[in-house]
Amino acid sequence: MNAPGRPTGDPAIAQREGSPANPAVTHAHAAPPPLLQADRLSHRWGSAPPVLDGLSLELAEGVVTGLLGASGSGKSTLARCLAGLLEPVAGVVRWRGSALPARRTRAQRRAIQYVWQEPLAALSPWQSVLASACEPLEGYGLAPAPARAAVATRMLERLGLRSACLRRRPHELSGGQCQRVALARALLAQPQVLLLDEPFSALDTVTTAALLDDLGGLLAEHRLAVLLISHDRAVVHRLADTVHRLEGGRLRAAAA
Repeated sequence: MNAPGRPTGDPAIAQREGSPANPAVTHAHAAPPPLLQADRLSHRWGSAPPVLDGLSLELAEGVVTGLLGASGSGKSTLARCLAGLLEPVAGVVRWRGSALPARRTRAQRRAIQYVWQEPLAALSPWQSVLASACEPLEGYGLAPAPARAAVATRMLERLGLRSACLRRRPHELSGGQCQRVALARALLAQPQVLLLDEPFSALDTVTTAALLDDLGGLLAEHRLAVLLISHDRAVVHRLADTVHRLEGGRLRAAAA
């Protein structure tokens, strides 16, 4: 089953690979302008070959961009450069065409949300699920204090977390539940760009399928620019409109 709002069948695969099934229709609609761009980014660790080598990538509103690649290919390095968590050795990250500074503004940090591969890295072990989900609402001033719990609860429930989980702490949850909390926190910040770094890698098949359904509907609803990083081709092609492969520090055409 494909996620809501995503095309099905061979024409969709053709479009993902850059060969539109109906060129006349494709050319009738201008592509949305990019929100976030990697402009000739390069990065390397010590004397090793570069993991990013003059790489350029654009993320546009309402478009899910999939990124495949083997472990160690630089997928997470690219996401962290885009999120401002890592400074590239060369190149520029652009927001709506303008270069982003090394120290980003509060509004820029809110607009670009990064979801870690390991959700426990982003969750305080001392906070309950509900308190953790309320943090972005408080930190960014997105909801008055009396309404925060209700707003956060609705998002957590949209992502499949039952009310019984909301008072628990991260160590009392499964990996899939922790990942749902991390996704909820990112979405509650009301971002424009969502960077998902291997969000399903630690989950079993059943949990992954359920989370894909929940996430697919939310992405279509919120019209976010999304970078979905995974080593799992089936997961990427399920959600993504465009798919790339990262090899040798550069983007390659991804096989269907």
